[in-house]
Amino acid sequence: MAIRMLDALGGNIGALRFEPTEKRVRVSLGGEPVADTYRARLVWEPRRIVPAYAVPIADLTAQLVPAGAESGIDDDDTGRPVLDPSVPFDSHSCAGTPYDVIAGDQTGAAAAFAPEDSDLDGYAILKFDPFDWREEDEPIVGHPHDPFSRIDVLRSDRHVVVELDGTRLAESSRPMLLFETQLPVRFYLPREDVTADLEPSDTASYCAYKGRAHYFSLTGGPRDLAWTYPDPLHDAEPVRDRVCFFDEKVDVVVDGHRRDRPTTPWS
Repeated sequence: MAIRMLDALGGNIGALRFEPTEKRVRVSLGGEPVADTYRARLVWEPRRIVPAYAVPIADLTAQLVPAGAESGIDDDDTGRPVLDPSVPFDSHSCAGTPYDVIAGDQTGAAAAFAPEDSDLDGYAILKFDPFDWREEDEPIVGHPHDPFSRIDVLRSDRHVVVELDGTRLAESSRPMLLFETQLPVRFYLPREDVTADLEPSDTASYCAYKGRAHYFSLTGGPRDLAWTYPDPLHDAEPVRDRVCFFDEKVDVVVDGHRRDRPTTPWS
C-alpha cells in the first residue's frame, strides 16, 4: 500500500530525531562568539514540528554551566500532541541536562540542553531566541531552516473573496498563492484589493522562511485577523506588502467554492 509522504515525514513525531547538515553554523550571544561549526545537527525533540540546532560541545567557545535540573522534560507540555513554534524551545520533551551558556559577560540562562541519547552524545541543543544565528553568511530568524520544509509562491488568476460574518473584506483575481509544507495554502492579496478597514496592531511574528510579519486588526472587530511582510526574506519576496487573512478566522471563497476553515495552531 502506498504511503502519503506527509504521513511518512510525521510518522515518527513522537521520537527524538536528528539530521546532519553541511552548513557552516555560527552562533553569538550579545556580540560574543558562542560556536562556529561545520558539524551541527538539526534536532527535533519528541512532538516538535520545527528543529533546533545542536552543536558539538567541543566546538563551543562559550562555557557551559549546569543549570541545576536533572531532566529537561517539561510536564506542562506533555499533553500536547505537537509542539509548534509557539512553545518555547526551552520546553523540552526528552530527558537531558540544561546548561547556562556564558560568553564573555553575557549569560544565556538554561540556553543549552544536552539530551540523554547516544546518537547526540557530545552535542548541546541551543535555544534559539537568546542567540544571533548565521547559516553560512545568512542570518536566520525564528528557527533553523528545515531541509524537509519549504515555501513555494505562485502567481494565480483564481478569483478570491474573503468574508467575515457575511461582510466582504477583500476580493481579488490576482492573488499570490503561498504553499508551505504542512500548512494550508495562503492567499496573499494586493492591498488595493482589500476593502476592509484594517488598522496595524503591535503584534509581530517571525518565520524562518518569510521573515518578520506585521499584523492588522479589523477596526471595531477581531484583532490580528491579517498580516503582511513589508521586508520579506528572499524566498517570500513575491508577497512583499501583500495582505493575507487567517483562513482559520474568515471565510475564503475561491472560484465560487467556499473553503473549509483549516484547523491549525492559529485556529
